[in-house]
Amino acid sequence: MITIQTANQNQPCVNSLSTKILLSPFSCTPLAPVGACCACVRLGKPQAYACLLPNPFNNVECVQHFPPPCHLSTPFNSPLELHHMLKLTFNTTIGLGLSSVVMAMQINIGASSSSTLEVASNSFDVFISFRGDDTRRKFTSHLNEALKKSGVKTFIDDSELKKGDEISSALIKAIEESCASIVIFSEDYASSKWCLNELVKILECKKDNGQIVIPIFYEIDPSHVRNQIGSYGQAFAKHEKNLKQQKWKDALTEVSNLSGWDSKSSRIESDFIKDIVKDVLEKLNQRRPVEANKELVGIEKKYEEIELLTNNGSNDVRTLGLWGMGGIGKTALAKKLYDNYCSQFEYHCFLENVREESTKCGLKVVRKKLFSTLLKLGHDAPYFENPIFKKRLERAKCLIVLDDVATLEQAENLKIGLGPGSRVIVTTRDSQICHQFEGFVVREVKKLNEDESLQLFSCNAFQEKHAKEGYEELSKSAIGYCRGNPLALKVLGANLCAKSKEAWESELEKIKEIPYAGIHDVLKLSFYDLDRTQRDIFLDIACFFYPTINEFDCYTQREYIIDLFNACKFYPATSIEVLLHKSLMTFGYCDRIQMHDLVVEMGREIVKQEAPKDPGKRSRLWDPELIYEVFKYNKGTDAVEVILFDTSKIGDVYLSSRSFESMINLRLLHIANKCNNVHLQEGLEWLSDKLSYLHWESFPLESLPSTFCPQKLVELSMTHSKLRKLWDRIQKLDNLTIIKLDNSEDLIEIPDLSRAPNLKILSLAYCVSLHQLHPSIFSAPKLRELCLKGCTKIESLVTDIHSKSLLTLDLTDCSSLVQFCVTSEEMTWLSLRGTTIHEFSSLMLRNSKLDYLDLSDCKKLNFVGKKLSNDRGLESLSILNLSGCTQINTLSMSFILDGARSLEFLYLRNCCNLETLPDNIQNCLMLSFLELDGCINLNSLPKLPASLEDLSAINCTYLDTNSIQREMLKNMLYRFRFGEPFPEYFLSLLPVAEVPWGFDFFTTEASIIIPPIPKDGLNQIVLCVFLSEGLNLTFSGVDCTIYNHGDRSNEWSISFVNVSGAMISDHVLLICSPAICHQTRVDNDHYSLSFEVKPYGKVGEQLSSTKGIKGCGVILVPSLERSLGLDGSSSRSKVEIVELPFNAHQVSDEFDQHSNIDDDENEDAQQQLLITPKKMRKT
Repeated sequence: MITIQTANQNQPCVNSLSTKILLSPFSCTPLAPVGACCACVRLGKPQAYACLLPNPFNNVECVQHFPPPCHLSTPFNSPLELHHMLKLTFNTTIGLGLSSVVMAMQINIGASSSSTLEVASNSFDVFISFRGDDTRRKFTSHLNEALKKSGVKTFIDDSELKKGDEISSALIKAIEESCASIVIFSEDYASSKWCLNELVKILECKKDNGQIVIPIFYEIDPSHVRNQIGSYGQAFAKHEKNLKQQKWKDALTEVSNLSGWDSKSSRIESDFIKDIVKDVLEKLNQRRPVEANKELVGIEKKYEEIELLTNNGSNDVRTLGLWGMGGIGKTALAKKLYDNYCSQFEYHCFLENVREESTKCGLKVVRKKLFSTLLKLGHDAPYFENPIFKKRLERAKCLIVLDDVATLEQAENLKIGLGPGSRVIVTTRDSQICHQFEGFVVREVKKLNEDESLQLFSCNAFQEKHAKEGYEELSKSAIGYCRGNPLALKVLGANLCAKSKEAWESELEKIKEIPYAGIHDVLKLSFYDLDRTQRDIFLDIACFFYPTINEFDCYTQREYIIDLFNACKFYPATSIEVLLHKSLMTFGYCDRIQMHDLVVEMGREIVKQEAPKDPGKRSRLWDPELIYEVFKYNKGTDAVEVILFDTSKIGDVYLSSRSFESMINLRLLHIANKCNNVHLQEGLEWLSDKLSYLHWESFPLESLPSTFCPQKLVELSMTHSKLRKLWDRIQKLDNLTIIKLDNSEDLIEIPDLSRAPNLKILSLAYCVSLHQLHPSIFSAPKLRELCLKGCTKIESLVTDIHSKSLLTLDLTDCSSLVQFCVTSEEMTWLSLRGTTIHEFSSLMLRNSKLDYLDLSDCKKLNFVGKKLSNDRGLESLSILNLSGCTQINTLSMSFILDGARSLEFLYLRNCCNLETLPDNIQNCLMLSFLELDGCINLNSLPKLPASLEDLSAINCTYLDTNSIQREMLKNMLYRFRFGEPFPEYFLSLLPVAEVPWGFDFFTTEASIIIPPIPKDGLNQIVLCVFLSEGLNLTFSGVDCTIYNHGDRSNEWSISFVNVSGAMISDHVLLICSPAICHQTRVDNDHYSLSFEVKPYGKVGEQLSSTKGIKGCGVILVPSLERSLGLDGSSSRSKVEIVELPFNAHQVSDEFDQHSNIDDDENEDAQQQLLITPKKMRKT
């Protein structure tokens, strides 16, 4: 066996024990063995080496300098094969330097090279030690053949005549470089000193290297070997004078005590050999676990998951499809599965590179190879598909791996009948392929995470599983480029191996512009499987839409691109499915388009190669500088279909009126012009009629060209433009789905859109010169979203048309809007915030699916009308905001709450005309949040729904809050006691000078410490935070941190939204949350809790002062139940009102005196402290 090895800076070149070849970057023939050349010497330049090498061109020794390449070890069957490979490599890489040669070799040779984590890998799987005269021609030869057919690489000494007593250095080396040894003890084994010396060497390797040793007792009693009796005793009588006799005896005894095989236990020798082979394979697999295989570094977990699917013990014929993008590790996983389980199957075959072989040789040849490999026939065997062979396979348990199946035709061609329990593993980039096989299960092989990527990259870049010191940040940049793709990680790591930091930085910058061909060549195979329209869609997404595609609330990206590509006649429904099946793209959360960065890069590289030197002849342009060059020098041609132009990194761009005239096939045009630096001083005379997407930010003209026909437009987006109008006449707009003209402050009219039947989104936010909408807009049968936010000159928006599609309508800050009535069967979101509407018509109750309604700051709004008998009210409404509606009264509230049985959040901040809430609020059985802050005239509340969890009534000073708090806590305790679903927290913030209970623990500080409480006795607690009068609510909430036994155990925040001004009285913040206890880690048998409360500012910053926090109190649930009279004890149900603040230090001190007494006494002491002291009562 010949091995290529390049010099490594950590190892001298000299190695006399192994035959190794040192490659020159400029030679096409192998050079002298390393042992014959001088050792590498360090030069002055970083990472440069010099070796004294024979020059193949002039036969004179000379010095060649080269950067040290990665450590590479690749087996070859003969010097001729090595020479041929080197010649091919040289021809394709001449002049590139040795690191490039090594790169080419890595890609051409394949991914199965041995691990670089070890200095030298095992040359053989098994060394066979035997007595030639006894077993060579029968048992040993049969065993050797069976092992080789199972893929085991054996070493067997074929020399008939062994001269002398000592074994040769070649045999010593073979034993040392084997994973396992099989020792075949036969009748005359001990008579051979050669065999006995082999045995001693084998045991040395077992001791030193953990080599596996498997004894086989062939036609010999194991006790004869163990005790050296019988023929073994006779042999040792002849060895009596040999100094090694005792060492040999000890070796025989040791090996015969190992677990092994006795031929006398099996009647049939073929079965005996099968069992041995299976045992050897299992032991070898255990010896070489997944972690030791560099091909599986980083994907061990994926292997373990997939292994369970393969080895499930079912007798059905099952197919496991390993699906994923190119280079993701499918073949590596399949190979490991095959290696681990092939011994359990009667017939097995790993059919590599089905795609490539089918293309080169034809499907018939590949099918023949499958049959002949399974049945162990010669490749030239005739009639390989005769009925007899097929029957054999249909009865046999088989394992087949079909690697890289690309087409349905290939899959169909390789389907064959298999016996019960058979398994087929298919690796493919197209998930549809797997559907052709029986009992299929498809598993996607996904990209590696960051830790796995770093591990695999480091194995190739540093020959260890972690980044070298000083290279950590560079390694992160490298794996960021690879985005979890194992092939890219291995290729990039190998190329950076042993290079300086400066070289790393240069290389990482270079690949942004010139990607590695080796990676792209693998990924391109999926692209070449696509048809023309599929390729167009893929390239459009890679070069244009990803990751810049727009997102819409009521229009998914999947729907959007289907509409867009339909206008281009690309048949997207089926084409996109093909791209998904081939792992070229995916849809993530909410149907967002996702594409691997390497796939994007591959697609863009394909486009670059269309015209490497002339970007104006490429189909797609995205590089700002190249686009600027095309426009500046008028290089555009009819080849250009797509332009994505971000002008933020370019200075002023001056376009002529005919800049787009030669681009007659332009379909997609996106000009991001945030800096307003694109100028059309001569106007614009022409745009392509093939445009389906037109996005031009800050468009500088008052209208689009009169010659432009927008018939194919799907999206028209011209935000911050100077447009006054779009066009004059009615246009045929069959494909138009989106119009976005936000912040076009000069826009005065919207054209007739009656011929836009597919319009879905119309956004005109802050078009401050727009007075009205064209009536045709409300007739658009598919309109989903209408945004008129900030259109301050629109006074009326009324239509008799009841829409069947409108989902969202945003009229926020349309400050001149007085009249409004728009209804829709599908409307779920409506904002009229900041408008001047006077009435909320009863017709609005027809919006029965409305989920969100914002009427805040409608200061002139009152509700009129009467609900009609057939109106169900706003039954779907879950969020209602009436904050700042100063004219709203109780009767108006009753009107809108009638039927709102799904209401969950009700905002009534600063509704200063409210004195009470309507009684029908108790019918809102799902109400969980109620905000009444600033309702200064509110003096009472009706019975509130038991579902209420969060109540805020800041500065509602006339409100009787004692009864409200009592009812909320009763509801909380009811849920707790009867096991009903418990909310994240119960919370109330109310003005209060008294609380209707005492406290188990109290402090006047912003933190409180609770003495140890038995774990079983604490199920729930209530925390109160007292806020003082005059506190200016410039902060937006409080953080509460919980400590248990001094360690931070939990924390949560309570936010005050849109609160301003100062508190005009004391307030209490009451919090009851399972997070306080149930999520608090308990390592002991008791709690030792402390609470720390801090305010935080509007942007979340922690405020240094706790001024305004008057104190904290804690009450346990049992005490609270007694206080509220819920424990069934009438004697304790009458609790005196506690005035705040009181002498809390005294209470705490008194409690501390009782903290160590028995539980019963402790309970009485608490009651005494909480109830009886006169100084705590209100006077």
